[in-house]
Amino acid sequence: MGIKIGTFNAENLFLRYKFLASERGSMGKKKVDPNKFIKEGGHINMMGFEILDEGQRKNTARVILENNPDIICLQEVENIETLKQFNSNYLNRKYPYAMLIDANDPRQIDVGILSKLEIGGVQTHQFDKDGKGAIFSRDCLEADILLDKKGNKSLTLFVNHLKSRLGGEAETAEKRERQATRIAEIIHERFGSNVKNANFAVLGDFNDTPDARCLKPILDGSMVENVVARLPKNEQWTHYWEAKHEINQFDYILLSRALSKKNPKVLPKIERRGLANYAKAYNGPRFPGVGQKGTEASDHCAVFIEINT
Repeated sequence: MGIKIGTFNAENLFLRYKFLASERGSMGKKKVDPNKFIKEGGHINMMGFEILDEGQRKNTARVILENNPDIICLQEVENIETLKQFNSNYLNRKYPYAMLIDANDPRQIDVGILSKLEIGGVQTHQFDKDGKGAIFSRDCLEADILLDKKGNKSLTLFVNHLKSRLGGEAETAEKRERQATRIAEIIHERFGSNVKNANFAVLGDFNDTPDARCLKPILDGSMVENVVARLPKNEQWTHYWEAKHEINQFDYILLSRALSKKNPKVLPKIERRGLANYAKAYNGPRFPGVGQKGTEASDHCAVFIEINT
């Protein structure tokens, strides 16, 4: 079965909350009194939602619509309602299945999944701890995508957003290493001695480069392949760091060894048309409406690959 998967850091995909003119579902279009809401406490039917930065979010959506993945794994999403509203208002309701579990990040940026295929079992790892406390700020979201109606065949996804470099690259690397180590452990715990035959992929924003020591626990090559490394060296970047004018691979699709062997020659696509024009490393075409800073789809590029499972 052919299936296209993708990962995309949507960069602060948040909702704005607003008072509605009338309560949702009220037969007589009962009007909302904001003062009553504030004084007495209202219910959710008195609130509406809008995605922040509508123009920019149309460009975010276009990255997904133009590539039309069966499953898109997203980072920096505020909550499940944001994910559903984004699908409904910007993605033409293409994805009937959505999954996001609020995690530990103080900025409330979480990882989530939109899928055309049914999502089966789901496991959060936000409560995983070691001697230094919680390991994942934004969860390692484990989800089984059902590839047939009987549920006999599935693809397991591990969606991640590792510790950012804010606070210093060296200072934050230790946290990313703890997270990478735990991801490898989770995979072994899930599949055990069958790990070489398992259908799974690890996706997300790892906030570090493939040669970084902190990512070695998951990138050592024993369990997964970094498919972006199949591209020519100068095409392997997914993020333009404006402050340092650097290009790096921060975004990953890691295929299990079983999936890698089934798809030895398939190349991933890195979607750069959503980058603003300050990203000088990219001089190709951009989506209409993408230009100066503030119009970009994201500061990250999405990565897609179509595979046989």
